[in-house]
Amino acid sequence: MQKVEFLTIYATFGNLNVVKKTLPSVLEETHRYGNAKLIVHDSTERTHGRDRKWRYLKSLEKKHNFFLLLSSNLSMAHARNMCLHVGQEMFAPDYIVMLEDDHGYKEGFIGVSVDAMKKYYGRYVPGSELRFGMFGGCGKHHIAKRTILNDGNAYPALDAKSGVLGGPDKMGAINSCCRIAPTSHWNNVLKGYDTDEYLISTFQTNGINRRNYHKGFNSMIIQNGDYMFDLEEGGRGCSDTGLRLWDEEYAASDGRSRFKGKG
Repeated sequence: MQKVEFLTIYATFGNLNVVKKTLPSVLEETHRYGNAKLIVHDSTERTHGRDRKWRYLKSLEKKHNFFLLLSSNLSMAHARNMCLHVGQEMFAPDYIVMLEDDHGYKEGFIGVSVDAMKKYYGRYVPGSELRFGMFGGCGKHHIAKRTILNDGNAYPALDAKSGVLGGPDKMGAINSCCRIAPTSHWNNVLKGYDTDEYLISTFQTNGINRRNYHKGFNSMIIQNGDYMFDLEEGGRGCSDTGLRLWDEEYAASDGRSRFKGKG
């Protein structure tokens, strides 16, 4: 085991052209920071370009020091939970980020993330009885209205409009694209990543947002999202990508589920 401070879990499916634009930035920042490691997991099916994808990832692995996992089709939640356990066994990280493959790091991302968690984790949100627990690097896929602190970090505004991501009814919300927390928070508060029921991103994301909030924690957007970029690519859990990896009849029968085209 090699002890490190920061671990990135980069789970991916398909999207080779997107991965070519984001994964190199994650590798560069991991090497730049030094006391960090990267796990890449891919479960692309052959019908979605597995051979080309795996050739690219294997060639990248030969040039860079990261841990590559290739498997048969596996849901993103199960992939993340597997990597969460494997990563702790291999690297005993202090902090872990779950990153979607259409997001990349800008220079300095890991450093400002570690600094924010060291400074704010467990502290009360100003004017609230909630504490900072989950952190995010993406400032785009979150509530528009937020409070920005003097050091550049931000959090959902307490008077935000209800019914939107991060509003008062979902105060702990942090979108699935980039979730960062101390390892102890992943293990003892969130207890891993919510396992998939339908593979519908909106439904899956809402579940963990509300659970995070109900545990007494709010979220923080690190440096208001300035250290991350995204490519706006629909993932395998989005209902409008055409992948449709769930049983529509089963999903439609549950009033909690929401997806594009549901009657």
